[in-house]
Amino acid sequence: MESLDSVRKIVSEKYKNEHRERWNHIVGVVEMAQYLAEVYQIDPLKAGIAAYMHDYCKYDDYSEIEKILTEEEMKECRMYPFLYHAYGSAYQYKAFGGKDEEIYQAIRNHVFGRPNMSKLEEIIMIADYTEKNRKIDECIQCRKILLDKGIEEAIVYSLRSTMDYVLKQGNMVHPRQQEVYNEYSKKVEEMRLEEEIIHALDKVKANDILVYDMKGRSPLYDELILCSVSSQRQAASAVTYIKENVEMAGFSVRNIEGVNSPWVLIDCGDVIVSIFTKEEREHFGLEKIYMDVPVKKV
Repeated sequence: MESLDSVRKIVSEKYKNEHRERWNHIVGVVEMAQYLAEVYQIDPLKAGIAAYMHDYCKYDDYSEIEKILTEEEMKECRMYPFLYHAYGSAYQYKAFGGKDEEIYQAIRNHVFGRPNMSKLEEIIMIADYTEKNRKIDECIQCRKILLDKGIEEAIVYSLRSTMDYVLKQGNMVHPRQQEVYNEYSKKVEEMRLEEEIIHALDKVKANDILVYDMKGRSPLYDELILCSVSSQRQAASAVTYIKENVEMAGFSVRNIEGVNSPWVLIDCGDVIVSIFTKEEREHFGLEKIYMDVPVKKV
């Protein structure tokens, strides 16, 4: 089952005589998923397998799918029938010999995702919504957002659009869909805030900028940005630019500590910025303290 050719054969065999438009959609999802896998450095084989299998049970009878669901899943699907095919397709992946849990979850959660998705799950979810055969205006716009602004903003747009549609139809939004929307809306806001802070640090030519992901590690903030400057005067300029950029973008600076000192701390809510002189940064050695924390270098 871990061969792309074998998966393609299994799925194409099912759709060879009818529902050809669904097969065209699936192929479109595969193409988009593998493109995004390359962009985000995810295994293209996994992306391809999950994309081929994501709609395998799209037209299967609900009563047949229920035979392989747990009682809890059955109750959920009866309330939200659009989940039948996703859960069924995920189970079919395993029935065909698939053993990769990440692929299984990507198939299972492709309709609207789940909190704390892997990048593969994000890719399959958004590839399903934005593949080239989708001609709906919202899908076309989401594809543009995906290519121009990135996967997180595309996920927010897709979820908002689908929730609006569900509500207009007089139906209930799945609580998990709302939870995912809230999570990614916050994530996008943090990315915008981070971007404004980095732009300000670039203006003063701050060095060795590191961004630490503190989610789950600190109850007070989600990101910690460290950087070095050559003088306290340069640090003061950084504070001025950060405050200007952040507030012009609609965010706020809650507090600033250590102005005119070798270590300035700026509280921007979900993001904390620590500006050090080189000597002060070496003295405190925060990089050693946070060695096990996910970090990216800007």
